[in-house]
Amino acid sequence: MSKVFITGASAISAQPTFGGEGALGPRWYEAHPLMATIPDISSFVPPMQARRMTRLVKLGIAAGMDALKKAGVQKPGAVIVGTGDGCKQSTERFLNNMIEHDEQVPDPTAFIGSTHNGVAGQIAMAVDCKGYNYTYLHAGLSFPSALADGLLQVREGQRNVLVGGVDVITPGFITTQASCCVWRAEARTGNRDVLDRPGPGALAGEGSAYFVLDSEPNEAPVEVLAAGLYQGLTATDFLKEVRTGLHGAGLETDHVDAVLTGLCGDTALDADYPALIEPFPNAGAAAYKHLTGEYYTANALGTWFLWDGLRSGQWPAAMVHKPIPVGATVGLLLDHFRNNNRSFVLLRKSG
Repeated sequence: MSKVFITGASAISAQPTFGGEGALGPRWYEAHPLMATIPDISSFVPPMQARRMTRLVKLGIAAGMDALKKAGVQKPGAVIVGTGDGCKQSTERFLNNMIEHDEQVPDPTAFIGSTHNGVAGQIAMAVDCKGYNYTYLHAGLSFPSALADGLLQVREGQRNVLVGGVDVITPGFITTQASCCVWRAEARTGNRDVLDRPGPGALAGEGSAYFVLDSEPNEAPVEVLAAGLYQGLTATDFLKEVRTGLHGAGLETDHVDAVLTGLCGDTALDADYPALIEPFPNAGAAAYKHLTGEYYTANALGTWFLWDGLRSGQWPAAMVHKPIPVGATVGLLLDHFRNNNRSFVLLRKSG
């Protein structure tokens, strides 16, 4: 089975992750939702075209095109995107327009932009990619599904596969999810101390992260060893699957140097993580969702943080709660969305 390397990556979040050589910050907020800062995308698409793009498409275009640029790739062999909420911003705009005008003056532009595969399509058109193009819509498993597909594409001979995850906050999403107690009830809850003051609900967030996967390494190679996604498993059964993934890569639990988890400050959602970390005796531990917020494809951003830490050897102090060994080479992301959509990503720094 051929190896798969990350040759370029880019992320946009509530933290200053875009455009530099790695994670900076942290950036502290006194309230949530934690909004991502959309960069200038005029270097990627014409300004007039960018004006018609939704927030979701802008986040996807910027991170996707920047990942390709960092990998030195002009045209990917495939574009694969995961999104849990899709283009709901355009859908809400279209439906609100229909209601306000008594179904007499529909907005066709918003309707056209409401399809979930709009981000993958816009990236493909921007780089003239006529290859494999697919979008996964599986809630918290959307990005792991896209990543698993990307691994298959590379192992079957495809080169330079662009894989990403993106979701944005919309008023409707905040309202509907708040009714299910997904978010912290107090909007003035900040991300500086949310892990130290656990309670019901997480901080709402948004973001985008993209990766170029290839069978040939670059000058700072990080290899994707395994990716797993599971629906409805208990934490115990999930850990068994993680061990299977490690064994498939020829590793044991004591080979893991860094474990990155989706700790978010929600008492119920964080309860499983101590037991998931415990079997890795030599690993340091870190978390990221308190900095970026929770959303369907936050695990794409978690994968970016794990990749960046292994690549650079630098782990932001605000993320680390158990020291990560200097020169860490094997990293493991353990994540779940609402204790239901569980996933892991196993990376190794080579060379």
